[in-house]
Amino acid sequence: MTSILDTSLSGLIAYQGALATTSQNIANVGNEDYSRQRVELNARLPIRRGPSFIGQGVQLTDVARVIDNFNTISLRDSTSGTSRLQTSDFYATRIEGVLADERGSLQPALDAFFNALNDVANDPSAKAPRVALLGASENLEQRFVSLGTELQSIESEIDSRLRVEVAEVNAIATELAQLNGRISSISSVNNRPADLLDQRDALLKQLSEKISVNVVEQVDGTQNVLVGTGQLLVSNETSFTLVTQQDAAQPDLTAVAIQSNGSSVVITDSLVGGDLGGLLDVRTNLLRSAQNQLGRTAIAVSESINAQQVQGYDLNGNFGTNYFNTVSTGRLQGQFGGDYLGNGLAVGETIGFDLSFDGRVVSTSYTVQAGDTNQDVANGLLFGAGGIDADANVTDNGDGTYTLAGTTPGVSLTFELYGSNIKFESAGGPAPSGNNLTINNLTDGATDNTTLELLPLGPSSTTTTAAVVSTGSPATFVGPSTVAIPNQNNTGTDVVNYSITDINALTTSDYEVRFDGANYNVIRLSDNQTLASGAGPFIVDGLEITPGTGVPALGDSFYISATKLGAVNFQTEVNNPANIAGAAPIRAGVNAGNIGDISVGQLSITDSQDGDLTRTVDVFFDPANPAGTFDVVDQASGTVLQNDVVYFDGIVVNQNGWQLQLSGQPQPNDSVTVQNNTNAAGDNTNMLLLASIQTQNVLDNGNSTLEQSYNTLVTGAGVVTRQIKISLEVEESILRQAEERRESVSGVNLDEEAADLIRFQQAYQASARVIQASQEIFNALLSAV
Repeated sequence: MTSILDTSLSGLIAYQGALATTSQNIANVGNEDYSRQRVELNARLPIRRGPSFIGQGVQLTDVARVIDNFNTISLRDSTSGTSRLQTSDFYATRIEGVLADERGSLQPALDAFFNALNDVANDPSAKAPRVALLGASENLEQRFVSLGTELQSIESEIDSRLRVEVAEVNAIATELAQLNGRISSISSVNNRPADLLDQRDALLKQLSEKISVNVVEQVDGTQNVLVGTGQLLVSNETSFTLVTQQDAAQPDLTAVAIQSNGSSVVITDSLVGGDLGGLLDVRTNLLRSAQNQLGRTAIAVSESINAQQVQGYDLNGNFGTNYFNTVSTGRLQGQFGGDYLGNGLAVGETIGFDLSFDGRVVSTSYTVQAGDTNQDVANGLLFGAGGIDADANVTDNGDGTYTLAGTTPGVSLTFELYGSNIKFESAGGPAPSGNNLTINNLTDGATDNTTLELLPLGPSSTTTTAAVVSTGSPATFVGPSTVAIPNQNNTGTDVVNYSITDINALTTSDYEVRFDGANYNVIRLSDNQTLASGAGPFIVDGLEITPGTGVPALGDSFYISATKLGAVNFQTEVNNPANIAGAAPIRAGVNAGNIGDISVGQLSITDSQDGDLTRTVDVFFDPANPAGTFDVVDQASGTVLQNDVVYFDGIVVNQNGWQLQLSGQPQPNDSVTVQNNTNAAGDNTNMLLLASIQTQNVLDNGNSTLEQSYNTLVTGAGVVTRQIKISLEVEESILRQAEERRESVSGVNLDEEAADLIRFQQAYQASARVIQASQEIFNALLSAV
């Protein structure tokens, strides 16, 4: 009787558990993270009764999740991949929209600008077309700045999202570590808490939406979570922290690092998958490229227009100045001077020094007089008899400022008095020879104990190589756009400067200059190709990169982003219609008395800074010379500049910063005159050359116009966005299949659960009926006694 009751009671207990499990499954039918649970029922060990074994009932040995580990891993990976592509698609679509929007696109503004140039060329002396050109120029500036700012805004938003996503990853990692602790504390090798395991899988799925992870099961039931190239995010009951920080090598980027044992390891480049991977992908593969390419287009517009503008005459008969300004024409600003008298300069002593800028060397000196103040000394150095103003390349502007023309067209340095200091600011540049101002050869004639103080000015990022100049110790003002950014972890003392020297060769890549202990190596980051190695200077991809005179340390590196800010910093410099340089500074014509049919071809400027450019010069076919030759003669002085030059049809004559092509058959005594283009208001020669830049291949080593460059940017963004969308469609399909596979294995099927409910209910009722029957038998036995 006892065995019947025990057996029936075991059935009641087992099927009560089975009914509870079925009820749990039904209750979680709408929980997508729930895994269907299944009871394991096993017969209890029998007992021997005579020659036979009698069963002792049933026991519920386990409540296990119905899962397929392969499906779980596949679902996690697909979730990570889908989240990455969804994030990439969101930002790629925005970037494409910024660049391709018809209302905000650059193309209409470029077309309007060049159309306005042509309108001025058609009527060069009229004011209205010039005013319209300035308006088109302002519109072009606004379009460049607007596009660049929009891309910067997206970059800032991505950085903010990175910080948010990292915080959410840390929160999930903390929960996972806590769950690991709860699971290990109540688990046995063959018995795990199913609901806690589901919670952990759900957290891992959430984590996969943020970042791709690898999960390693431990014998105690805990799981280690690894990210990147194997860095532990969760280990047993411990979670490690992700942080965002400024990238040491590229400080305009936000980096992701993981903290462990008091140190942090940057893992940005190894993070893939999830929202974090998508943010980093679009920033690296699309956004930075778009910023650099747009900036390069802005620089190309500025530099090509400037190069032609400075070769022409404006309506006032002056050479043109830079029309635009971008990052490539950064300002060099500063002041030098100080307490001359307090620093050892005495009455009767002569202070002197040299200023070196863009291939020019200006020497200045001043002898101290009795009663002089420090400002008197500064006055003498600036515009005294031996001052800066006395140099042949310095122009008195009539307003207290003095401008030194560099050897590069459009590059100049303007000085003015600033208390007892001399203040300066550059225009144009950086030039091929650098955008720096060096002060050297300081002397005071007697004791040589005078010093000059050097101070940068204004918001410019101009720096100095030393705070003072003393005898035998020169110092340099380093222009803002020429300083490569040093890695925050550098331990050496060297600096690296760079300048844009050839926009045609300029790329959209950033660069790293790295010191390996013996040589500098210039690495193009877009393809990680080493372009040059040695001590420098290096000429690569339209850049001149020059290491300084400091001492580099092994592993030191410097970052160059030459074009990124080109659009944001694009500015129109010309604001007076009369300052548009539409005329050629010189003109050429044949003598009316010529006998032959010699004709004038193209006349172009090779050096607008040549001091003899506008002198009148004759190309004279002197009958006293050998037949078929000519002389080049300065008309005013009669000086023969070139003699007995052999003539041929199509010859190009070079002189005084110009070159002239001649054709036809001249006769003795024929001549061609090249002279200053005075009263050239109606001349459109230079304006036509400015307008022709629209169709010139000024980029990609002579393969792309400005328009083609921008169209390539827009098309490239569209192609990348389309590729992301196609990949997203595929990945979403894979994710749906993974979800369906999981649902087919682990999901709750109400039909199956209803059948189990009936089956277990019947078994429970049958066990209860056996107990009832046992009680009736027991009562009958008692009655019979």
